[in-house]
This record gives sequence, structure tokens and C-alpha cells, in this order.
Amino acid sequence: MAGVAARSVVAIGVPQSGGSGESEEGPPALDALAPLLEAPQHAASIVAALDGFGYRERPRPADDADHADRLTEQVTEALGEARGVLVVHVVGHGDLARKGSGHLYVIGRDGRRVEESVDSWISRVEDHPEEDRPLTLLILDLCHSGAAASLPWHQSMRPERRRLWVIAATARDSKAFDCRLSRATATVLRRYRDDELRVDDSLPYLPLETVAREIDREVAELSAVEGYVQEIDVSRIPFTARLDHLPFFPNPRHRPGRRDRTAPAGAGGEELLPALESLDGAFDAWHFLSHGSGAEPLGRGVGHGYFHGRRQELRTLTGWFDGHGKALRVVTGKPGAGKSALLGVLVCAAHPLLRGSSRQLWTGLAHRPAENDRLAVVHARRRTLAEIADSVARQLGGRDGDRPEGGWGADSLLRLAGSRPGRPYSVVIDALDEAERPQDVTRALLLPLARTVAQDAGAGLRLLVGTREDPASAPLLASADAEGALTHLDRATPEEVYEALHAYIVDLLAVDTPYGRVGMVESARRLAHGIAARLTGVGDPDPPPTGAGPLDWGEFLVAGLYVRQVLERPAEPDPGAAERLGHAVPRDLPSLLEMDLARSGEGPLLRSVLAALAHAQGLGMPERVVRHVAAAFTPGHPDDGPLPTGEVRHALDGARFYLRRDVEVDGTTLYRLFHESLAEQLRLDPLGTGGGPAEPAEPSEPAGGPG
Repeated sequence: MAGVAARSVVAIGVPQSGGSGESEEGPPALDALAPLLEAPQHAASIVAALDGFGYRERPRPADDADHADRLTEQVTEALGEARGVLVVHVVGHGDLARKGSGHLYVIGRDGRRVEESVDSWISRVEDHPEEDRPLTLLILDLCHSGAAASLPWHQSMRPERRRLWVIAATARDSKAFDCRLSRATATVLRRYRDDELRVDDSLPYLPLETVAREIDREVAELSAVEGYVQEIDVSRIPFTARLDHLPFFPNPRHRPGRRDRTAPAGAGGEELLPALESLDGAFDAWHFLSHGSGAEPLGRGVGHGYFHGRRQELRTLTGWFDGHGKALRVVTGKPGAGKSALLGVLVCAAHPLLRGSSRQLWTGLAHRPAENDRLAVVHARRRTLAEIADSVARQLGGRDGDRPEGGWGADSLLRLAGSRPGRPYSVVIDALDEAERPQDVTRALLLPLARTVAQDAGAGLRLLVGTREDPASAPLLASADAEGALTHLDRATPEEVYEALHAYIVDLLAVDTPYGRVGMVESARRLAHGIAARLTGVGDPDPPPTGAGPLDWGEFLVAGLYVRQVLERPAEPDPGAAERLGHAVPRDLPSLLEMDLARSGEGPLLRSVLAALAHAQGLGMPERVVRHVAAAFTPGHPDDGPLPTGEVRHALDGARFYLRRDVEVDGTTLYRLFHESLAEQLRLDPLGTGGGPAEPAEPSEPAGGPG
């Protein structure tokens, strides 16, 4: 539909030339029709609203357009002659045939029914697929107009084959009042045009069901104020169907080339879209791609790979992916230690649908797995035991009919895997600690699987789990440790971490930054040394007190976020000053977050929005919900209302480097924090009462280089 050539509208407001003169603010008198004198103005308002979406009004007859015979002629001509996309809007009186068919008819200004029923208008479009009939939306502001939205034969058509859709003012057996559908439709379209309402800018069109839902909400608000309940009716579709391909309303915010719903913006994401769309939803391939790239703190997408270090871990896990060594393996470490980065870069290298288009992420690895066509992967964050097990089963080739009555469990998954001849399946579960009720996932699914694959060389699958150390995963960690199958990222020596961290920071600084230019190489090297030395204690001129212990947060996460802050400042050409700037990195995530919030200039509102998003569930939180939740974290804000839309949008834009975006099925943009460690910190201290340095505190004495 992207090449639709024209959009046209027929809008007809039908007042009555006679009648009782009573307003249709309540049920009209039995013997007369309300005059609806404002109907033509409401039709004109629809034309004006659609003008902002590229519609042009079709030529109107010179006079009597709203008499019964001329009204029929105007609509049928449009249905037969228009090309591209057509909106037909009628506001007036509707009537059902009391005998015979029970079809819906429009009443003309002269009080007569039009010759053709609304049902026949629908037939003109749908009964002649060989004809070049327009893709049509009927907006019927008539009593009983739901009759046209619920035709049995029309409901039986597959949604992708329909060419006509209906938004009706009310149900078949109900009345419509005060031209509410017309008023609500014009209001909603103006709000989308003026950016008061919005859908994600990756979508070329406003999803029709989303627009209809907003219209229904507006009609409900009008009903609450004016009295007499009214609910709209719409074309029936299967609840699994999506309508975001219908081009009735071009998305005013759409930017050609912007990412699809499955991949956040960033270099390198576009060519991966076909693969991402074909993968299981619980796989969440973008999680593994973005973490595997190492560039997420800087929002650089997946166009370049920054993974460094972890040679021994890469060797061990590459063997696991290639089917060698122990069948059970668990990877653990503190928040931000790089568990998902390590698993992510290996999953990208091994998975057939990601391997080719993500080669920039893994070709530089010291050890990398071969392609593995028997690989099942799940990102467990915010997923239940059933969702995780169902996803594994689907990726093992299980069908809906194979699902046991009580759901998939360890035994049934092992039987399913064993029923497929060939090599064992490799199953990767990341972020177990972030699952819904991780203790249930551990005890009911992963522990039984782990015990079987560890003891039975003939088991049909191998198991790799990524998780933090916490009580929920403790039994699994203990089991893996007893089997010699635990990979603990916190056990690397400070020197190993320093070497990898220094290389990582130098690489970040070398790409599209002032530190990558001639004359700035030494500054980049010294800046990287300063950050790596302070975070690891290797070569740090001002080490932490004896017994202070290692960081509670991953060095790579803290370094990446700090580099982003450094790059927002003027580049430092003096190597000594650059190193001192590196030494000023906070050694904990709370202080780093406080520093960033203080430097942002966004004030308390940015913190309020981030605190709200720390409570996001699933794929994320929509803007409308953020406005309400963030209000609860905004000191001094009244308790009875949300934050202003414009202020929240400004804060979301300012927080973009901390966020991941996704798109709900209705086109709504969803937001969540890019790392669970940030969410945890903001849940613990949403108002920032823990404090932290507002600016890097530079040492007074120059520090030496790495030697």
C-alpha cells in the first residue's frame, strides 16, 4: 500500500427539512426526526481534519446533495470511480428496515430512505475484487449504524482480503446522539496531526484499530459530560489480526528508513530486520545483538563490534556452542559484568539467521563458534515459566498440538528434543534473574534439565544459562559449580579486566569522536588508562582504601556510560588532563547516574521519568502511562493528575541513551531502561536521596601514564 496514489473523501451532513424541531440531546420523539441542523458543519470538520492527512474532497453536486436520490448517487459514484483510498463520512439519521432484510438505510433531507442500503455500498466494494475499487473507510454517524459493522458475510472475510472497513457511531440496536462520532473523529485526527497523540515513528500509517480506540475513548468522554451512553462499533476482525498496514491515515511522524518495530534505531540494524521478524518473540534477538555489540551505552546500534577480553571464557563457551565439553554451563557475575555481552556475541556468531548479518560483531573474537542450526535462545527478562518453556518448545520444532495439557516441562522438552534425530539442541537462557518468579523457572524447569544433561550423555539437548548470583538461582549455580560447569566473570584478575577495559574504551573513542583524530591519539590512550585504572585499581594513583573490594557494578557498563558523558564535553587535547578526566570516573553506578542527571540540565523531571521507567514491565511502558507514574516521583506535583505531555516527551528525549524502545501491536511506542542494573538502582533510590558527585572531581596532581 506504500504507493497509494490518491486519497479522497466524501463527507455528507444530512439535516432534516422538517420535523419536530426538538434537539437530539435525548431520544427523539416517536413521530418526528430531530433536525440535526449542525450535521453539514460536522461533515465539513471531517473534511478539514482529513486535509492534514492528504485527502481531497470529491466534487459535490451543486444542490440537493443530501436528498435521498442524490445522496445515493454521490456515494455510489465515489465507490465506483475513486482510486486509491476513499473515506466516506455520513452524519444524519439512520433507520433499519423493519421487515425483510433488516438492512441499514440513511434518511435523506427530504425524510425518505436512500434507494440503496449501506449494506449494498459494502457489497459494491467487496463483491467485485476484479474491479479497481478504492480501499474504503465508512464513518457512519447514524443511529443503528453498527448494523453495517457486523454483517455476517463481511465478518467471514479474511482481514487481508477486505477492502472496506467501518467505524460506526453505535451498535445495531442503539441510538446515536449529538453527532458525537463526527466530533470525536475530527478531534482525534487533529490531535494526531498536531502531535498531541502519536504512534511510533517506525510505522508509516496510524493503525486503524488504534485510531478507532482513541475515537471510542473520546465518544465515552463526551457521553460522560453530555449524558446518554454511547459506544462506537467497528468492523469485526480476529483478535490475532493487525491492521497497521492499512494506509487510511499516514503517520505524521514517520521517517522513511526509520527502524521497524523489532530493532531499535542504530547503524547496522536495518539489514537484520528480516531475520529478527522471523525469530521467536521470546528470543528477543535485539537483546543479544545490542549487548553483543558493546555499544549500547553510547546508542550506536550494531554497526560495529566493541567486545574485548574474556579469552578464556570465549574458549570455554565456544566449545559448548560447538558441542564439546560439558553439556551444562552457567555464566554468572555482578550486574553489568558483561554476561549478556558475552552470550550475545556468541549467539550472534552461532545462530544461522544472525551470523551473516552480524559478522561485524564477532569476526574479531579470539574464539568464535561455528554455525549451529539446532540452537534455541530465550531472553528470560519479564517472562514467566510457561512463556520460557513454550518458546523453547517452539524453537525445538514443537507445534501447538504437541503441547502437553499442563504445559511444557523439563521431561516433555527432553522428549521433544530427543525425538528429533541428529545432534543435541543447544538451549541458551539469558537473564534468568530477571524472569517473572525466577525461583519457579529454576526449580521447575532449569534444575531438572541441568541434572539430566549433566548426567546423561545421550540427552537431546545442552543447556547454557546466564544469571546473576541471587537466592532464586542459587541451586542452579551450586549444581553447575559442583559439576565444574560454572563460568564466573567476577573471578577474572584485575590485570585481565584492565587490559580488556582499556582496549574497549580506546575502541569506543576511536569511532566517530574527536579522540579519533590526528593529534588526539595519546589523549585517547591516557583517558582510557585513567578510566580503566580507577575502575580496576591497576595503575590507579589514588586507589580505594585497603579492603574496599571490587566494584559492585560491572566495569564495562560504568565505563561505557562515563565515556558517553565525556563525549558530551569538549575534547581534551592535553594527555595529562585527559588522564585526570579519566580518573574522575565514579566507581559505582549510583554516583555515575547522579553525575549524569546533574549534568543533563533536565532537572528533577528527567529523574522522575527514569524512576517511572524503572517499574516498566514486559516490553516497556507507554508514554501515557509514564505521565501518570512519573507524577508520583515528582516532588511538589499535585496528586490528582499526570505530568504534561510535552514535558514528558522532552524528558524521554533527554533520557534516550538510557532507554530501549519497542512498539506495541497497536503502534504505541514503549520505553524501558536499557539495563536492569539502572532499573534496580532507581527503584531503590527514585528521588536521588543517596546523592553523588555533580561533576568529575579532577585530581590536583597530574598522574603518570600506563607506562
